[in-house]
Amino acid sequence: MKKFSSLFFILFITLLVTGSAYSATWVVQVSNFSFAPANLSVSVGDSIKWQWLTGDHTTTSTSVPAGASSWDAIINGTNQTHIYVVAVSGQYSYVCTPHAPGMAGSFTASPIGIKSEGNNVPEDFKLFQNYPNPFNPVTNIKFDIPKSTFVELTVYNLLGSKVEVLVSRVLESGNYTVDWDASKYSSGIYFYKLSADNFVQTRKMTLIK
Repeated sequence: MKKFSSLFFILFITLLVTGSAYSATWVVQVSNFSFAPANLSVSVGDSIKWQWLTGDHTTTSTSVPAGASSWDAIINGTNQTHIYVVAVSGQYSYVCTPHAPGMAGSFTASPIGIKSEGNNVPEDFKLFQNYPNPFNPVTNIKFDIPKSTFVELTVYNLLGSKVEVLVSRVLESGNYTVDWDASKYSSGIYFYKLSADNFVQTRKMTLIK
């Protein structure tokens, strides 16, 4: 019989480091009526591993970003784990089918292209104009964060519909650059919005193919 900590949940992160790139495995413990942790911020290339503790459950996707694979797996004493590799950025939601809607979880995946630039501590929040602009199909978006806080960088189309979440996680103070690969989107005007602490700023960019 396996022994588990008395803590409500234990989160294991396995880092595989190659230069500045990494992948991580995030373990979600599955017990009666709960996923723990129920919400995660991860990166494209990371893995989510559901680990059985007690009861009979499933992990079943209810919504995934465009281009991502859905999943439906039994988690019980016989099938104790399920691993999902995140291949697309965006918001993912899932439930345990027998115990839905109360037993639910989610994770938000950011692209692997986010990079920290230098060790300077900025004085203010700032969102820069993307470069190049116009672009085809990749552009760089730079922003400054003066303190540790939750940051969301989101891309919208001309109709105001959200098309991609580039960053959705807590970041330390610093200067950051995110690469947006718009190869799967059509030419046109897009907007990118940075939300951090009480700061919100939106800028326009143009994709030309």
